[in-house]
Amino acid sequence: MNGLTRVFLLAVALVGCHHPLEPWQEIDLSKAEKVEPSAQYVAWWSELEACSGLSGDIHAVAFYVVPNDSTIQVGSESYWGYWIKDGNRIVLAGAHAYSEKLVKHEEMHALLHSALHPPAYFNGPCGDLTYANEG
Repeated sequence: MNGLTRVFLLAVALVGCHHPLEPWQEIDLSKAEKVEPSAQYVAWWSELEACSGLSGDIHAVAFYVVPNDSTIQVGSESYWGYWIKDGNRIVLAGAHAYSEKLVKHEEMHALLHSALHPPAYFNGPCGDLTYANEG
């Protein structure tokens, strides 16, 4: 792996959907609406279980959507979606709530119970679940 690739991967990890050191309390959920996982979210979850070999209960994940917003503020950073370990919550900006790649990305965090982005899960048999501004 060359130096430029390492810098890019580090940048993706730092801009990603959840920084392991970022306190979840900095997410303002006052505008968020708790939603039941849609049939599409359930289908995507099932696809992830099949390709990753992981298993979990999607109904143990609390989904929130921030309507009419294109980003979620976490401290001074903006994201499209965010997985919160405490309470196993996924928060999605309304403008991106139906993005397959984003929802699967956040669901993968929930399946892994981790904010990390192991390549075997985020760029492996389940396809490319990474991108520069994962939100």
